[in-house]
Order: sequence, then C-alpha cells, then structure tokens
Amino acid sequence: MREPTLSGVADEVVVGEVSFVVFANPSSGFGVVELLGADGELRAAGPLAGVSAGQPLRLVGRWVDHPRHGTTFEALYYELAPPERAEALEAFLASPRFTGVGDRIAERLVKAFGLELPEVIEREPESLAKVRGVSPALAQRIAAAWRDAGALAALVERLSVAGVPASIAQGAHRVFGDRAETVLEEDPYRLLEVPAARWAHAESLARAAGLDAYDDRRLAAGASAAHRALRARGGHVAVATEALTGDSAALLGVDAIDARRGLDLAVARGRLACEPGLEETLPADGTGARAWYTPADLAAERGLAADVARLAGARSRVAAAVGAEPDLDADLVEEQAAAVRTALAEPVSVLTGGPGTGKTRAILEVVRACEEADLRVACAAPTGRAAKRVEELTARPASTVHRLLDAQPRGDGGFAFTYGRQRRLPHDLLVVDEWSMADLHLAAALLAAVDDGAHLLLVGDADQLPSVGPGAVLRDLLAASAQGAGLGATRLSTIHRQAAESRIVTLAHAVNAGEVATPRGRDRDVFAVPERSRAVPERVAAIVAERAPTYFGCAPRDVQVLSPMYRGPAGVDALNAALKDALNPARGRPATAGLHEGDRVVQTRNDAELGVANGDVGEVIAADPAEGTLEVAFPQGVVPYEAAQAGDLRAAWCLTVHKSQGGEWPVVVLVLDRGHRAMLTRELVYTAITRARDGLLLVGDPALLPSAAARTGSGARERATRLAERLVAATA
Repeated sequence: MREPTLSGVADEVVVGEVSFVVFANPSSGFGVVELLGADGELRAAGPLAGVSAGQPLRLVGRWVDHPRHGTTFEALYYELAPPERAEALEAFLASPRFTGVGDRIAERLVKAFGLELPEVIEREPESLAKVRGVSPALAQRIAAAWRDAGALAALVERLSVAGVPASIAQGAHRVFGDRAETVLEEDPYRLLEVPAARWAHAESLARAAGLDAYDDRRLAAGASAAHRALRARGGHVAVATEALTGDSAALLGVDAIDARRGLDLAVARGRLACEPGLEETLPADGTGARAWYTPADLAAERGLAADVARLAGARSRVAAAVGAEPDLDADLVEEQAAAVRTALAEPVSVLTGGPGTGKTRAILEVVRACEEADLRVACAAPTGRAAKRVEELTARPASTVHRLLDAQPRGDGGFAFTYGRQRRLPHDLLVVDEWSMADLHLAAALLAAVDDGAHLLLVGDADQLPSVGPGAVLRDLLAASAQGAGLGATRLSTIHRQAAESRIVTLAHAVNAGEVATPRGRDRDVFAVPERSRAVPERVAAIVAERAPTYFGCAPRDVQVLSPMYRGPAGVDALNAALKDALNPARGRPATAGLHEGDRVVQTRNDAELGVANGDVGEVIAADPAEGTLEVAFPQGVVPYEAAQAGDLRAAWCLTVHKSQGGEWPVVVLVLDRGHRAMLTRELVYTAITRARDGLLLVGDPALLPSAAARTGSGARERATRLAERLVAATA
C-alpha cells in the first residue's frame, strides 16, 4: 500500500496490531515487533520501543531486507490506528502500560463498549467506572495511559518529519509528558532539555517551525547550549563572558553583539545565572569580569560554602566526646597522627595522599576513637564499588552517598534525597572515601544533610582524575584550607615500608612526579607487554582468560581491563568484543538488551529506584529474553532489571579509566596505544595504575608511559569555579 507522506522520504504504509514485541531498547527508542496486518504476520523495526502487544498501529516507512530479521518494514514513525479486533484491544489494555487493569478488567471493558471503547476513553472516561472492578480513579488512569500512548505516537510522527530521531521524540515525551507538542511549538529549543538531544536536532525543529536566526528563543538557547558544552568539556562551573560569548557566536553564526544579547536573554529565561566580581578568579574580559553559571550550579556552590560555615560554627559533639587530647595509637607516624587529630577537632576535614601513604590506617584510628566514645559513625563512597572497598578496608558497613542520603526516584527520571536541610543525618561522624569522584552537586547534597555538631571526614587522592560531573570540590577544599578557611586538611606523603615493596605503588608515585622510565619486561608486580595495535584485543583476551589467572592465582573476574578511549583497534569497544568472545560467547543464546547471563556490565547512570550508581560494575546472573528482564549481582547485592532499565547497562569486560574510578582489582590490564596519545595524561595513567592491587600489565606500547607522565591534563587544575573563594569568605 502506498500513500504520500508529510516527509516525502518514505511513501509506504502498513496497518496492523502488535502481536509480539521481539526487542525494545527504551534508551535508544529502537524496537522490533511482529505485526498482524491484513496480509498476515510481518516484522517491523524502528522507533517502536514504546509500543505494547495488542496495540493497533499505522506505520510509515519502507520495506528492507535485513541481514538478521529478513524482510522487515523499517518504520520512520507510527501513529495509533482504530482497533479492528476485540482480542487485540483486550491484549493492549492488559499490557503493563495500563497499570491495575489486567486480563479480566480488560475483557469486561471490551465486552461493555466493544470496538467503540477508544472513543469512550477519549471522550467520556468517567463511563468506564460503570464496569465492575473499575473505580473512578482507575478510569482516569486508563484515560491518561491511553492519551499518553496517542501523544507519544503523534510526537514521534511530528518530530520525525522535522528530521528529529524517534529516540529524542520519546525522550521529549518522558520529559514534558502530554504537553510535549505544545511545549515544543512554543519554543523548539526546549528540545535541548531532553537527554541526548543535540543542537542540530533543535535547529532542525526550529527551521521546520520557521524561526528566524535572530529569534530571541534561538539566541537564548545558543548561549545556554554553548555554556553546557564548555561545562561538559572542561568541568567548569563559572564560565567567563569572553569564552562564552565567543563560543555562543560561533554556534549561532552571529556576531558578538547578538551573542552577548543571547546571554542576557538566557538569564531572563532562567537558563543561565550571572555573577559579577570575579577579577581574581577569571580572566578580565572588559565587561566587569562576570561569571556565568547554570542556576543549579550557582545554588549548589553557594549552598556548599554556607553549609561548611554552618558546621564550622556549630558546637562539636565529636570534640566534646573524645576530648582535646585523644589517646592515639603509638604506631601512627606523625603525619597520620596529625590527620587523626584534625579529623577529631575540625567539623569538616580533608585527608589526601597517594597509594601506600596510610590513609586507611588514619581513617581506622578516627573511627576507633569515635566508636570508643559511643558516637554514631557512618562510612560511604560515591559508588557501590568504592563503598564495598571501604567495607573491606575498615571492616565496617559502608554505603553509597546516594543510599546514605536515601535517594528516592522522581517522576522525571531523576531523584530526590530524603536527607537534607529539612531532615539531617543522625550520625556524629561521616567518613566518605574516594572524594575525588564527587562533583559539585553530590558534595552540596551531602553537606546539606550533615547535622550541626557532627564531623565530616572527606578522603581522596587529589592527584587522580577529577569528577565526571562539574566542579573541582576536592581541589577547592584543599585550596580553601591553605588560605585559612575554617576546615582542616592533611596531605600524607610518606610511603610506608610494606607499600614501598610494591612496584605498582612506586610506579604510581613516579608517574605522579612526572619522572618515569620506559617499563620493560617484568619488574616485580608490573609487566610490560609490547603488542601491535591490531593484535591488542586478541592478546588481552588471552591474558585475561588464561595467563593472568594462572600466574596470579585468581579468576578472570579478578582481572579488569582499562583503555583510555572507546574507539579504535585497541579501544574499549574492540576490547569488549574480544573479551566477550573469549570469556562468555553468545553461542546462539538469545540476548536480553544485548546481554547474556555471565556478562560483566557497568551501570551508566544513577538510578535511585534500583539503588545503583553510575559506574557500578556487576555480573549478569540471570536473563529472561522472553520477559526482557535481567538480574545483576553488584557489590551491594543482586538488582533485578526490567527491559526499560536494562538499557542503562553496558559491557564492562573493559572500562574506560574514567569509569574505573573508585574501584580496585587484584589485577589490572592497562592498554596503551599510539591511537590513545591525545588522552594519555599524568592524571589518567596515575588513576589507572592505582586501580591495581597485586598485578599491573601495560599492554600495547609501554614506551608511551614516560610521555604521558610528563603531560599534565586540564583535569581539576583548570576547572573554573568560585568555591574556594566562597569557602574562605564564608568561614572568615
């Protein structure tokens, strides 16, 4: 059947009822379904992740020969079609989309209203309550779910015509709900509020709507998008006017005057916030040296500084309980003892230092002193993997910061913390490890929840990679302490004798000093393994599957591969494919969200509903392809995944170095390839080396290590913030 369509790109249409959902990836919006049409069963693929069995659809697209699925209708978009069979309508109403309905109520509804039921739902939803088992509240929920299905279909169609991918349309529906079309008609650039939406998508939608290049909505959106790019690329919180104006002008294709007007428009629309008076922290630009923030970043930075001042001015329960001269273990070296005394005396303190310098020993002494004084102690870390490591090192329970603050899911896919300014944590001492991973917003949330009189000890290695999110909190806390702010800080530098016997530890310190020779062969627990780029995946797979377990007496799961980049012959993607084939081949097994039982996976975003954090690594221990569900064993326990949630999991046989932060493995394989040179910096290789406990293998071109150690990256050093300045002012 051929019909003209709005886009003119695809001119074929099929109509039918979804008989079976073969595959759905909610994160991308892609789905594969079996459709029962007038000519029998057919297979369709495209933006169909949101459809359900029994749903009547009209698909617009074209027929293709798919190498895996055979002859398939490739849909560009879909819309709801009138139902033709009572059985299909019942199946649709009984699907998970209509919570609280089920088979029996669906059957009663269709029996009562027949194929006119869709019109009843849309025009007289209160009539549904006449059916036995349907309350007025359930009737309204059914109507809302029906409208939701129709709104999504209409939005996918409208945005597809404008060249916007269906996955972005589905994301817009999640963000804006049934109002998505209205919201985007009023301002097409609000599409940028959708995760994964790019500037090009918003521009396509705006052009289709006929917006002028100098439209206020476009100028404001360009300023906000340029700021977001600078923030994401450099981890900045406060962006100088000159940099932001230049990037905004380039993005918009306008002159500096119009770009500068866009900045003011973005402030007026609540997309940016401006703060003057930064002569000492940002380069002068002839406009009063202003700094431009997101409103949330500015609130977080101000709130964090205010909470440090609040804690510094409160009467300390810890100092009162342990006394002015606590009885410390005589085996502590002086710098460790100084760190313990600081943590017990100062409401907010920072402990930093490299591997082997005794941070854990100092933590244990602080915890012991508080426990002996009958104080309530809690330990935490930014990720589940890091929290599990804290448990192992301290022999005390530990949780993620999100779990400590009792993160609860919100309807928009985000989360809110139960503990905060309105309800403070009940602990007297909080010890949070791996603080280098904490971004501005996690830090602000934690500080807001610490009770007056309690102490907070933040532990981290300031020389590691900075947080993935914005800000440089650990750097700023140390800098503020050095400038006399009301918080304590101790840097441990002495490598203890037992640690000094490890070449991993001494190599890490040599890298951090920028003075390291090219590794060759075996040097105690460090191995240099030269290999050509194309052969790296096969060599690494053999090391993980056989050689490392045999040599170190461990299991393959105890060996973690790290690579700086995703792409390239020695990148994360190629290495994950080779390691999967070697360690857990598919062998014809059907996949669930692309995964099989036995796969090593990593969570890619915080999910308060599941209690997992971005960067948590686990293993798939059960998979049900028919239901689209998984069970994943993480350090904190087994977590069940529905199909929609499983889209946040990725293969983790190999991780990027950034994703490895907060973890430690018995053996680490670090891939160094010439294609990685742009990424190889001191902070990155130092972070990677310090993930290894018993063995480190440098595979590829180990001669790249000295040049990487000599090259400092932008890292935390270059991140533009005002936090240190605020801390000094707030605690003066």
